[in-house]
Amino acid sequence: MTSGPHLTSVFVLILAVKRRKRKMGIYNLVPKKKAKALKQQEKAGPLFMSLFLFIRPPTNTPSVDDLNPSCPLFLLGNPFLALFGVICGAVMECMSAGVVADAAVTETDLAEELPLCCCRLETPHSGGNVSSIDQSCMAMESTDGMLVRCQRRVTKQEMMRPSNTVHLLVLCEEHRAGMVKHHCCPGCGLFCRAGTFMECRPYGSISHRFHRDCASILRELRFCPHCGEDASGAKEVTVSRADPSPSVPRSNPGPTLSAVATLWHSLSSVNSAAMSVANRQPKESLESILMALDDENLKPKKVKYPPRQLYISAKEGELQKVVHLLVDGKDPNFLMEGQNKGTPLHAAAAEGHQEICHMLVQAGANLDMFDEQQRTPLMAACENNNVETVKYLLRAGASVGHKDIIGFTCLHLAAKLGHCDIVHHLLAKASKYINCQDDGGWTPITWAIECKHKELVHLLLAKGADVNLRDKEENVCLHWAALSGCDDIALALLEAQCDLNAVNVHGDSALHVASRENHLECVILFLSRGADINQKNKEGETALDCCVFGSKVWTTLNTNKKLTDASRGRDSPGERLLSRDISRGYEAVPITCVNDVDSEPIPDNFKYIPDNCVTSPLNIDRDITHLQHCSCRENCSSSTCMCGQLSLRCWYDSEGRLPLDFCQREPPVLFECNHACSCWRTCRNRVVQNGLRARLQLFRTQKMGWGVRAMQEIPQGTFICEYVGEIITDAEANKRENDSFLFTLDNKVGDVHCIDARLFGNVGRFINHLCEPNLLAVRVFTMHQDLRFPRIAFFSSRPIKAGDQIGFDYGDHYWRVKSKYFSCQCGSLKCLQSQLLQNLSSHSTGSNLSIDPMRSRFI
Repeated sequence: MTSGPHLTSVFVLILAVKRRKRKMGIYNLVPKKKAKALKQQEKAGPLFMSLFLFIRPPTNTPSVDDLNPSCPLFLLGNPFLALFGVICGAVMECMSAGVVADAAVTETDLAEELPLCCCRLETPHSGGNVSSIDQSCMAMESTDGMLVRCQRRVTKQEMMRPSNTVHLLVLCEEHRAGMVKHHCCPGCGLFCRAGTFMECRPYGSISHRFHRDCASILRELRFCPHCGEDASGAKEVTVSRADPSPSVPRSNPGPTLSAVATLWHSLSSVNSAAMSVANRQPKESLESILMALDDENLKPKKVKYPPRQLYISAKEGELQKVVHLLVDGKDPNFLMEGQNKGTPLHAAAAEGHQEICHMLVQAGANLDMFDEQQRTPLMAACENNNVETVKYLLRAGASVGHKDIIGFTCLHLAAKLGHCDIVHHLLAKASKYINCQDDGGWTPITWAIECKHKELVHLLLAKGADVNLRDKEENVCLHWAALSGCDDIALALLEAQCDLNAVNVHGDSALHVASRENHLECVILFLSRGADINQKNKEGETALDCCVFGSKVWTTLNTNKKLTDASRGRDSPGERLLSRDISRGYEAVPITCVNDVDSEPIPDNFKYIPDNCVTSPLNIDRDITHLQHCSCRENCSSSTCMCGQLSLRCWYDSEGRLPLDFCQREPPVLFECNHACSCWRTCRNRVVQNGLRARLQLFRTQKMGWGVRAMQEIPQGTFICEYVGEIITDAEANKRENDSFLFTLDNKVGDVHCIDARLFGNVGRFINHLCEPNLLAVRVFTMHQDLRFPRIAFFSSRPIKAGDQIGFDYGDHYWRVKSKYFSCQCGSLKCLQSQLLQNLSSHSTGSNLSIDPMRSRFI
């Protein structure tokens, strides 16, 4: 630091001025209205200029990329400005006294400098109209580094403050009571009701609370800022925030302007703060802020600006004027009429004025405020490709998942406009929104495909975008590639296992769309990959019927049709698509049904349901007050999450998968977060309740009837699907003749129950037995915690390749009964049930084998 000699000169200058009497408060950034005070400031003008020269920042400060949005406004924006405010306050007091004394300071003078609190004093309201902002409590609380402002309405206009260094606050009844109890820190003005703070008890029952860094320091000794007692006897106390406060938190709102100048109350603490953050703002920004506060042409005392001026100045990038308007008390959340009711932060973000965004955020601007289109400032920055502003807003805590009136997120906006860098940074912050659908069912990759942003499509594919999610008309990504006519994108989608034969609600395949749009390259690509030329839509049209007669597309399709018809008699029957989705849209990912083995039609002897059902009363405990729940505010990845503790730990990783070291022999019971938890619906500990996400297909096998296979590469630990059916009692299960679809819920708690998927079930009822299984059954609790009724979830026990049949081990209990009627057809060289059958044949006869056939269930 090169500012040391300058600071020493300033200290000598201050010590050379004697104070007759200590005044209330320190230098205020808001100009005084009294004529006498104005004259004193004018007289002190030359002295202020000399101070400005003393504390001018060094010239070797780095770029603005490392802005820390969590620091207070003027401490982060300019560490020298915080020092400037304190120094000017001292000089103003000396100038008001008008007397210069000796530089020597006696011990008695130092004793008079020790401040005491004024927590129990009230100041009448100044009068005038009370704005809507003044009607809400101004109390700020600090917990674990997060600042939260109370939003309760106030009933009394009398103002209070913990010390003369904190501006007057209008408080709600709860915070007024806390102020009287000395629970507000006199140093920074923040309430100490949760988190870590110091507690001084000079009279036993009375508790004085303050932060460690806010203790009064005199002659290297620390004192309680409330009572002036020795702070060495104060204890550090940590209070957890068990119950959510009724106050409404804001996304890192930062301190209000009234508290900014009070966060560092002594010259020594200001100096240390300046040393720690001096290298975070460029020299130009520091000087411009200092000049803004000393610019006579922009003084609020000479010009009164309307509230909308803050929006205009933020849009134009007028940093100095923005600072003065904020100091003058202009609302940083002002809604601008005629501009979609956007805030100044919307305007600054849209224009890419990062420094102004920083000032507004620290002055209390809401990061996630909506305009008329329900768009946030982050959306405005993404739409206008302001990369640095997007980075700053993300660091400041702006939400990536907000949707506008048509369901667009930031990712949708950036993907539609081709802003690749923006998409990259958004995915680095919150990759879970990569498959978020708007009101039309379109994902970010859908918009990138339609607008032909090739680089962006490849980026989204590399980040795991789902190419088979269907929109409201059941189009997949390949339909949109065919519509846009970009064969490079279509090829990339096919390489990513996009379903070539997927049809929409009109029965059109991608080949139909490409033919209708006369996109020859796409038609050739689809035909080369085996697209069905004879497939008809709901209008009875083939792709050949959809194209223009005599065109190149028509010629290509007609030639392919003749070759296909000529070879049809020689080839065996091909794969028949029996259903485009056996779930009838109940699953987020459609499950197709095909048969290329025989003439068996689609199974219709059951009703597809996505969740377990009951046909008789079972009294499942769904009382929300009986649920154990967490109080997490983040993504439930910490060891303190109550739901994770119930499961021994939170097993899911950031991709929603089980770890490689997950115990497969005796898997633990998983407790996911529920609707009684305080966490977000998108937290990490919610996987099974989000439903099926893997691409599966019901197909006809050669020897095992219907089976299920994966249509994509599936990593180990991925959730596949649930085993869903009718929940029945064990007694009811023994009465039913067909036991082929029973899954026992053996919980060792109360009566035994089963899941019967014979009449009601999902795709899980078709999963076959494999002696070398690739699925693992895990018991999971989501929306209730009645231990008698867990959900049965299948996770991949090893990596699964596209096209592989999925299956789990039915268990020895099943085969001890069923081996009398049929044998295992898994085809594995390590088939365990074939050996079991041999053992049963050699050690027992048919007359002696007495196993209850009604007990052949999946255990």
